[in-house]
Amino acid sequence: MKLVKLSLFAIISVATISSISNAKTLEDNKKSGYSHLTTSSVSSAGILEETIKNIDISGYSRYRYDSEYNDIEGHINKHRFTSDINFQSALDDNFFGVIGFRYDSGDNSGENSDAATQVGTNDTGFNYDNYGQTFNVRQFYLGYKAGNTTITAGRQVLGTFFTDDMVGTGIKVLNNDINGLTLAGMAFDNLQNDNDIRTRFYFIGNKNSPQPEFITDRNLYSVAAIGSYNLVSFQLWYAAIDSVAQLYATDLLIGTNIADIDLSLQAQYATSSMWAENFRLGVVLPLDDAKFAAIEAGAKAFGFDANAGYVWFDTDEVSFISFEDQGSFIDAGENILEYSLIIGESKYWFLKAGYTFANKVRVGADYVSGEVIRKRINSTVNEYEAVARVDYKYSKKLNFKAWYSYIDRDSIIGDYKHLRFEARYNF
Repeated sequence: MKLVKLSLFAIISVATISSISNAKTLEDNKKSGYSHLTTSSVSSAGILEETIKNIDISGYSRYRYDSEYNDIEGHINKHRFTSDINFQSALDDNFFGVIGFRYDSGDNSGENSDAATQVGTNDTGFNYDNYGQTFNVRQFYLGYKAGNTTITAGRQVLGTFFTDDMVGTGIKVLNNDINGLTLAGMAFDNLQNDNDIRTRFYFIGNKNSPQPEFITDRNLYSVAAIGSYNLVSFQLWYAAIDSVAQLYATDLLIGTNIADIDLSLQAQYATSSMWAENFRLGVVLPLDDAKFAAIEAGAKAFGFDANAGYVWFDTDEVSFISFEDQGSFIDAGENILEYSLIIGESKYWFLKAGYTFANKVRVGADYVSGEVIRKRINSTVNEYEAVARVDYKYSKKLNFKAWYSYIDRDSIIGDYKHLRFEARYNF
């Protein structure tokens, strides 16, 4: 996220304090003759100004309205208010500290039951992120930077290829000694029980164990090599979730510009190797290894943009390729693709296209079509998703977006419709 200096806030704070202090002090001085108090007040204001100048702030505030419909549950309408604000400050020599606060609450909308504000309560439901209370400390870590090496330790975002925005407690090391290449290593425990981990309710080991463990109870270790040289960028990732799975991913991106046309070609291949047989609610669901392959070609010129691609992933039982949400894998549509819980074999092709007016408003659409072969029950489901989008970039920091998604399936699950409006301000 972009870091910005709190110069305006500093000026206002210092000016206010200085004005109040000086005004009061001058009045007192007339009565008592203690002129040194004026100097003391100005000095305190100066210290505050310097302190604030050394603080960087990043994050966002966001409002979302979602209206969903499926043939089983009917209409579900929700409001959601989310804000992530992170403060970073230099401490001493090469050390720095980061603390991040999160507010997340939601309300049912319309005539749904339990249409109560979720302020001050657990943020479960609504596909929340399960941080605990609606207001909490999301990140809290210490950093050290020496040369081209940065070490961070504490509660922080994992930042792996297999996760989106989940946090954990641990240590992360980044090194850039080799030009164009970043080497990373990390170890985390106390993983966030994020709702985007579709396997988070799966137990590990014997279901009759007096104290069964969930997948998020285990530690996560990861190493990576990330490079960028001229027209080629690549990522190599390995992650191990203790006694659960080993995850491997390779990402290759080639990009160039020909006659003012930006062209790109991206290819990904990933595998997962499972260590455990898990179950859910007493029903045995054995985990098995999985494979993933995807390719996407893109072009952008004169306001137009278009991408086309193909995605394939397969397992004989139940598995996952991404640990939390979609990770950094090639994605399309909004709801049809799911990489954190795979059952059987899936094949999809997709097309994304749009046009941007005056660098402000983008109108676009996605189309994803494919089939899911569920090997456990020997069935095949054909489905497609169509998405219409409108994005409005009001300013560099304030953005609005709206999209409507429709999924058609020839199965008992039936069709699915999802409308979303979002307003977001980035700090």
